[in-house]
Amino acid sequence: MRTVLLAAILSGSALPVATAPAFAQLESVPDQTRDWAQKQIENFVDVWSRDGGVTMDSVARLYAPRVIYYGKNMSRAAILADKRAYIAHWPRRRYEIAPGSVDVSCTQGNAMCRATAVMNWTRADRAGRVVRGASRMTFLVSRDSGGKIVRESAVALR
Repeated sequence: MRTVLLAAILSGSALPVATAPAFAQLESVPDQTRDWAQKQIENFVDVWSRDGGVTMDSVARLYAPRVIYYGKNMSRAAILADKRAYIAHWPRRRYEIAPGSVDVSCTQGNAMCRATAVMNWTRADRAGRVVRGASRMTFLVSRDSGGKIVRESAVALR
């Protein structure tokens, strides 16, 4: 399993990205939606764990044309540049979704879904310095965007 952030390809909404929709309790989200979100998170992690996986095609597949990306309104091209800069600094990376950490909640009708997961990670820079930690990844996905990520954020846990 891998991450970042990925339940992020669920189903989204006609609501503006800046709107804070009311999300249903996890229990009201169908198992099928939760399973799908888990798979999307795993796919996301897989893409960002491979240098060759970070392409404009993969960004276009995962992200809406405009995304609130770590608090900034960014284009796909800007997100790709950010991901590539990260990879240049941390050429060796390993990400894994912590088992049982995926949580999915959706607005009524599943127009907008929020998926969170704890991602354990290990990365090394070009000098060989290794850093380990965990982050809680959060993604919003909108049906209006074709089920693509419209918001991505993370909080370091350790």
